[in-house]
Amino acid sequence: MLDHVLPPSGLPPWTDGGGYTGHLQMAARSLRHDPCAARTAREFTSTALRAWKLDPLIDDTGVVVSELVTNAVRHGIRGVVDTRRPQEVRIILCCTESSVLCAVTDPSDQGPSLREPDYEAESGRGLQVIQGISEMWGWAPLASRGKAVWAAFALPSKSARRLESCY
Repeated sequence: MLDHVLPPSGLPPWTDGGGYTGHLQMAARSLRHDPCAARTAREFTSTALRAWKLDPLIDDTGVVVSELVTNAVRHGIRGVVDTRRPQEVRIILCCTESSVLCAVTDPSDQGPSLREPDYEAESGRGLQVIQGISEMWGWAPLASRGKAVWAAFALPSKSARRLESCY
């Protein structure tokens, strides 16, 4: 499944180019025909992070996943008129020893573009929010068709996780 998310080089965006050989946990879900896709994605992400004992990341990843899915539904499906293939949006979460990657795929080949927000507009700030909350973000074309837009988060240190659970 990772080959559908990773950039053409095949290397995850969080590696140094040497290839990743450590432990990897993954979770994926289709959001096809879900009228509440953003909420479903937040709940799915929250459940996965709790299972991975990464509760401190739930709030930030929830906001970012919500923005990624909203963009995929709003811009990634609209205008794609290939009736032979389903207009599917998927969320894929990958967890390593040092980071969590949240990726959302959609059928559009057009990549997102970060732009200056119009402060009078009611929308258009999603990528600004993603850039501000995540460690890094980007996008990659998929080998089959479409793209994956991803955001990465560093894992909190184990000592920080213990301290935060005391609050």
